[in-house]
Amino acid sequence: MVSLKDLWQYKEMFTKYKQLDKKLKSLIIRAKEWKYMEDWEEKDQVVIDISWEMKLKDLHINDESLLNPDRKSDLENLLIAAIQKAQTKAQEVVAEQTKEILWVDTNDLAGMMSGWLPGLW
Repeated sequence: MVSLKDLWQYKEMFTKYKQLDKKLKSLIIRAKEWKYMEDWEEKDQVVIDISWEMKLKDLHINDESLLNPDRKSDLENLLIAAIQKAQTKAQEVVAEQTKEILWVDTNDLAGMMSGWLPGLW
């Protein structure tokens, strides 16, 4: 049987999850790879933006020389590096935000929730 105290805790946790969800929805992680010179200015060759859900939002290949078929492997390597960098940073930011708002470490979250909601995990 669920007590009033349990219901209050569920409501409080739900409110915190909504706060976390709102904050994370606006989160975009940008990763940049390598530099090149253009018009005496240093620029990033590849720039990638992803959401906290690891969905690609934007991709810029600023160094057009990377579009040369002879540089195909260079472009592939830069894209992989930028995506991996963005994913790692997104995971770190999500963990920080979760810990800040929910006061729990994301590594402990599944175990904690399984105790609260039987059959969830």
